[in-house]
Parts: sequence; structure tokens; C-alpha cells
Amino acid sequence: MGLTWTILKWFLGLYLVSSYKSVPGAYFVRFYAAIFPIVLGPLITGNKNTKNIKRLQSNEMAVLGYVKYKTYASPMECDFYLHKNNATYFVELDVSRGELMTKILQKLFVESVKYPYFPVASVFTNFLKEIKPFESYTVSSNILCWDKKWIYVASRFMKKNDTILCSFSLTKYVVKDGRKTIPPKEVFEYCGIYNEKVEKIAQDNYKILSESSGFHDTTLLEQLKYDYLAL
Repeated sequence: MGLTWTILKWFLGLYLVSSYKSVPGAYFVRFYAAIFPIVLGPLITGNKNTKNIKRLQSNEMAVLGYVKYKTYASPMECDFYLHKNNATYFVELDVSRGELMTKILQKLFVESVKYPYFPVASVFTNFLKEIKPFESYTVSSNILCWDKKWIYVASRFMKKNDTILCSFSLTKYVVKDGRKTIPPKEVFEYCGIYNEKVEKIAQDNYKILSESSGFHDTTLLEQLKYDYLAL
């Protein structure tokens, strides 16, 4: 009995550790750990011209750059179909998109008199392939295109060394500085990352987006180039 109880305790402990993403408060730790160093670091150190800002401004493709991290489907993220629950994808999207937008717009964050933010207007997600318990996958996000008001972010869940697309998401953002809405072009110009080359790519992508039955058919969008620059 003693050996059985010991084995059960170890099994339970390993199960809980493997499900660290689902414990109370884990979401906030993961989300703020992704954005706080980018937003608060320069304010604490007093160095507003960070390496990240310099790197972005020195690369003409920076505004289309992507962030990516690797994780896995923990047991408590899975549902009765024994695969990653659809709802848990949006937690990963928050972490990925938050890191992307704060990196891209870091100059705006560290220099703005008011505190800028980028609320989500809408999200559409296509679930294409399942992610099984303990199966590893990557999450990546990048700016796809923009118009006079909105910024559109594409996010991808990939597995098998990024050879299989499991899920594709489109998020529509608006940038606010206090109560003022800032047009994307002005934001990118202020951050020193706007140019005609990325504008042309964004316009081409926006045309495809507009012709894709709204957000409901992402087939063509899934095939676009997304690996311009790793941020």
C-alpha cells in the first residue's frame, strides 16, 4: 500500500507540473512575462533607444517580422476528444500577439506621454489539425496588413517541426493612445519602420484578405510568406 501511494503521489505531482499552464494565475504570469520586459524595461533603465528599436529601424522588413515560441499541449488543456481544447488556443494567442505588438511598437510605448494600448476588435480562427496531449507545437504571429484604422495580425499553430499547420488565426487590432485612435501608418512611421516596400506587401495581403470572404476562408492567407524577420 505504501509503495502504491508513493507512486500515485509522484504521478499526481508530475501531472500537475506538466499542466503548469492551467494552474490559477499562470495566464497572467505568462502574459506579463512576455510584455513587461519590452514595455517596462526601458522605463526602468532609462534607455529608451533599445537594441530592439535599433534593430527594427535598421531592417526594412521589420514591421512584418514575427515572434515564435515552442510549447506543448498539457493534459489540463485537453478536452474529451483527447486533443487541445479550442478555447485554450486563445490563451496562447494573447501571449504571442502581446509579445509581437509590444516589440513592434516599443518606441511608441516608451516615448508616449499617455499609455498606448491595442484592443482586439475581432478574432477568427480556423482549426485545421488536432494537437494531441503532450504533443509539442509552435505559436508564431506577425502583422499581415493594415488599412487606415485596423492592423491585421496572422497567427499560426504548427507542429512536426513547423511542417503541419494546425490552426490559423486572424486578429484585428486598433491602436489607441489614451482615447485617440492612431492610424497604423502613423504608428509605423513614428516607430521608424514604415517604407514603401512593406506598404506594397501589406496592400497585396490586404487585397487577398478582402477577397477571402471576410475572415471565413483563409486558404490563400495560409499560403502567404510569413518568415520575413524573426523578432
